[in-house]
Amino acid sequence: MALAAWAALVAAASIPTLAASKQADAAGGAMAIDPTISLRPLPTRLYKTRDSGHEPTESWTLWLLVETRRPRALAVQGVDIQLLAGKQVTRSVHLGEEGTKALTIKPPFPPKRPDGSAPPSPIYWPQAVRLRFTEAAAAKVDAMNVSVELVEAGKTVRAVATLPVETFRQKTRLIYPFKGRGVITQAGVTNGGHRNRSGQFALDGVGLDQSYAVYLPGGGEKREDHAGWGRALIAPADGTVVRARGDRPDQPDPEKSDPKYYAPEHPNGGDPGNHVVIDHGNGEFSMIAHLQEKSLRVKVGDRVRQGQELGKLGSSGDTVTPHVHYQLQSGPDIEWSDGLPCTFVNIDDTLVRGTFFHAK
Repeated sequence: MALAAWAALVAAASIPTLAASKQADAAGGAMAIDPTISLRPLPTRLYKTRDSGHEPTESWTLWLLVETRRPRALAVQGVDIQLLAGKQVTRSVHLGEEGTKALTIKPPFPPKRPDGSAPPSPIYWPQAVRLRFTEAAAAKVDAMNVSVELVEAGKTVRAVATLPVETFRQKTRLIYPFKGRGVITQAGVTNGGHRNRSGQFALDGVGLDQSYAVYLPGGGEKREDHAGWGRALIAPADGTVVRARGDRPDQPDPEKSDPKYYAPEHPNGGDPGNHVVIDHGNGEFSMIAHLQEKSLRVKVGDRVRQGQELGKLGSSGDTVTPHVHYQLQSGPDIEWSDGLPCTFVNIDDTLVRGTFFHAK
């Protein structure tokens, strides 16, 4: 698609329906913008993060939901994307039909508003497209124009959106949720790790002994053989406890995540087990998960101080190897909040998969 045609499509998206269709047609195609179709990103705000390694690149990911107000049999045929820096195009990307199909699913969960609440009137998500970008940091991408080609009953239409791409500015001075030596076994989505909305920048930390060993004498066959088992988990910053659970059993086999030990509301995995969510009072919430059964030391409504013990490192929920799962998120709900990139003031390293660290 010519740049002039793209600009006309994007501009037309913000003006009345009839004018949008006419301008799109005049811009070089009979493929009109359908104003009754919205493109909704999840997460709702797109944060790019620096990639590990020597090449200075940044990455971000999203699900692009096709949203309608009535049931429709829409099929995604293609996606056109322009990456922008200060309204200047830095790169254009076209995904054809076959490439788009590989990235498209019908969402398996019922449509809701971004905060997880029921919409005042029904909405529908007939399709969702997974998008991932890695760009040179020097390009300074700050937005993306997206145009999705859709087919319904033989008719082709487009839906368009302009999405900001941001660098997150963390407000809370966090410390890592345990003291001492550890290793990150899984990090965020752009590092090959967690992919869910609230956990896309999450970190899994395994405790190590003074020699940076995972196992104590015993060989690792029991939970107690793991150096991190039972280590105190602490509040990363001051705040108020808004979620707390401590009744879930630990996984008996430290090298297996057995669904029999998942909570009923997480039959397919993703169970945080025993966990705590802390509201830091500035739109940032810490979630600390996989606490040991019956080790929880706080309750909802408690005001906690940075470094205060919350419970013990365990293996409750969906977990292989006793560890702590930590994520910073935009709200209290672990399903319907956006994940936020995070750093810790007591660790010098940027934490990615395979990072050894010493939290002081």
